[in-house]
Amino acid sequence: MAQTSGLVLENQDALSGDIAGTFKKKAIEGIAPRAEELEAFDRDGYVVVKGLLDPQRLAQVAQATRDLLGPTGRNSFEGFKTQRAYALLAKSRALDILAAHPQILGFLKARLHDEPLLSAFLAINIRPGEDQQIAHFDDGFYNAPRPGPVQGLSVIWALDPFTAENGATKVWPGSHLWENGREPTQSDASAQAVMEAGDAIVFNGALWHAGGANHTTDRFRLAVTAQYCAPWLRTQENMSLSVPPKIVAEMADPLPSLLGYQIHPPFMGHVNGMHPRRLFEG
Repeated sequence: MAQTSGLVLENQDALSGDIAGTFKKKAIEGIAPRAEELEAFDRDGYVVVKGLLDPQRLAQVAQATRDLLGPTGRNSFEGFKTQRAYALLAKSRALDILAAHPQILGFLKARLHDEPLLSAFLAINIRPGEDQQIAHFDDGFYNAPRPGPVQGLSVIWALDPFTAENGATKVWPGSHLWENGREPTQSDASAQAVMEAGDAIVFNGALWHAGGANHTTDRFRLAVTAQYCAPWLRTQENMSLSVPPKIVAEMADPLPSLLGYQIHPPFMGHVNGMHPRRLFEG
C-alpha cells in the first residue's frame, strides 16, 4: 500500500487546529490595553481612549475622510442631515491606520478574538440641525441571547471634537449586559462620549448607543467608525466585493486578514479549497 503524504487527522478535535500549510494562522499584534481601560470596558461596555492620533496624522485622516463624503442619508437612521461614505479601504490608504491602529488591535485581541474580521468601516459626518439617531446596538442583527459572549467590538474615531452640542455619541452605560427585549427608556442613565479630535470610543457591540443630535448652526461632527466581529460571523459590509483583491494585495498586515483573507481553523474562509491569500500569487 502506498505511503500517504500530508497531514493525517485522527479525529474531529484535530479539525479545531490550524491545518493550513503555506499561510499559517497568525494572531494580530497590538498594544495591550491598560487594566483600568479593560475594567471600564467590561463594566460600562465602553471606554474612551485619548490622543491616538498626533496632529499631523489627524489632519491627513480628517482631510481624506472629508474628500470621500457622499450625500446625506436615505433614511432617518443614516440621518437626513448626515453625510456618509462606505467602502473606505477601497478609496484611500490614508485611513488604514484607523482600521488597524495598534491600540485598537490590542483591544480586539483582549476582548474579541485574535483573528477578528472588519465588519464595517464608514465615515459619518453629522451636520448642523441633525436629530438624535434611534437607539440601537451594533450586534443586533445576530439575534443572539443577551447578555452573552462578546461577538463584536466597535470603534468611533473623533475627527472633529465631539461635544454635547454637535452630536457626541450617546451611550447607555452597562446596557451591554441587558437581557433581550430591554431597550433604553428615559429612566435609564445615559452619557455622551465627549472627545477631542484624535480620541476614540471603543465599545462592546452589544452596547446600546445612538448618534447625538447636532444642535449647532455651524459645527460638524466628523467621525469614522470601524466595527469588528468574530471570524465565524458574517460581516455587515461584504468586504470581498467592497475592496477589490488587487487593492488588498497591496495592503500591509494585518489589513488583509481583517478583510477576510485568512482561515479560521480548520478551513472556514477557503477559496476553491485553498487559503484566500493564494489569490495574490502569480
